[in-house]
Amino acid sequence: MPLTPEGWTLLKTWEGCHLSAYPDPASGGAPWTIGYGHTRPDVVPGLTITQQQADLWLQKDVVHAASVVERLLPGVALLPRQRDALISFCFNVGAGALERSTLRKRLLAGEAPAVVIAQELPRWCKGPNGPVEGLKRRRAAEVAHAESGSTSSPSGEPETTQREQSTTPIQLLDAVRHHQGLPHQLEAWQLLQRGLTSEQLGAFAETFRRSPAPQSSKGAEGTETAHDGLIQLPVPYLSQSDSVTGQGSRMCFASTCAMAASFLRPGCLNGSGQLDDQFLALVQRYGDTTNADAQVAALQSLSIQARFRTDGAIDDLIHQLEFGIPCPVGWLHKGPASSPTGGGHWSLVIGWDPATRQLLMHDPIGEADLVNGGYVNTAIGSGQALRYSERNWGRRWQVEGPGSGWWIELSPAN
Repeated sequence: MPLTPEGWTLLKTWEGCHLSAYPDPASGGAPWTIGYGHTRPDVVPGLTITQQQADLWLQKDVVHAASVVERLLPGVALLPRQRDALISFCFNVGAGALERSTLRKRLLAGEAPAVVIAQELPRWCKGPNGPVEGLKRRRAAEVAHAESGSTSSPSGEPETTQREQSTTPIQLLDAVRHHQGLPHQLEAWQLLQRGLTSEQLGAFAETFRRSPAPQSSKGAEGTETAHDGLIQLPVPYLSQSDSVTGQGSRMCFASTCAMAASFLRPGCLNGSGQLDDQFLALVQRYGDTTNADAQVAALQSLSIQARFRTDGAIDDLIHQLEFGIPCPVGWLHKGPASSPTGGGHWSLVIGWDPATRQLLMHDPIGEADLVNGGYVNTAIGSGQALRYSERNWGRRWQVEGPGSGWWIELSPAN
């Protein structure tokens, strides 16, 4: 993909989507624009398009902008979100502006991308009549996005040193210890998985899932206490809120299953658009997005064994996680934990912390208030790798008592 998932969100947020052609604000006429900033000669007054056409043009226009960035900045080492910011910038101002820019000259001269982006992008905020407030905000957002993808050094090391560190071979055990479910870390794990053969993955799975001898540690009173360790699967996170299908408010089930599918079968969703939007289109071949049978059928069409069950217990989820398999779960997210209500919500269990009795959860809508009901944060990305307590979340899941949770049992087909 030419952009990271967060990069797509950045660009679409600032471009906005218009299904009817509108004139350039400065000229009152040409160039006419439609969709997500599409300004080609085929855009004329009175033109209207579908959301599908807008998405298709967006894909093509972003690929073009990405190729321009690659062509005009050969050899410039960019972090993924720095590249996102420059693609968004090029998408907005055009290839010619980037080609003539001081920004390009400084990058080609070897200056640190973090410094150049922070200093040069804010200069591109002027319209025919001076600075434009909207452009100032967009440039600031692009700079902030680029900075969010880089790491800061406590000792104030220069960007070139950090870049060298980012390409230094890494010990995989160190990567495991430092894994926090961040987007760039998930991207790295997926890249590694795609590079392994099926035989290598099989050998790893067999060794990884081997039952270890119980480990023990001294308890507070000097007694021996068992300790199983944290499980956290590197599952890519998807938000239902940034869907371009118009179904975002009701596609928690599809977004949840899409996360599981993209982890169990990397590359199985390889069309255009966001992964959960692609999966939703697949679900709709079999029924509505809220229908469990349709979700199961869509998963099975991707060579993933799936079975909808209403007999789930916490031990079932832990057992699946121990085999490296995430678990889609359906639960009630409204009302207090003592008497939950609601039409139901789906999220994905990706881990378990036995020390705190917490489930690690990818919640596609955001962070839930497990005690009182509802959500405390629904910003895009706020539902990633949350810690939901077994006590409060469990009552929302096993509403009819122990062993009554709704879930989908998954395993990759042989």
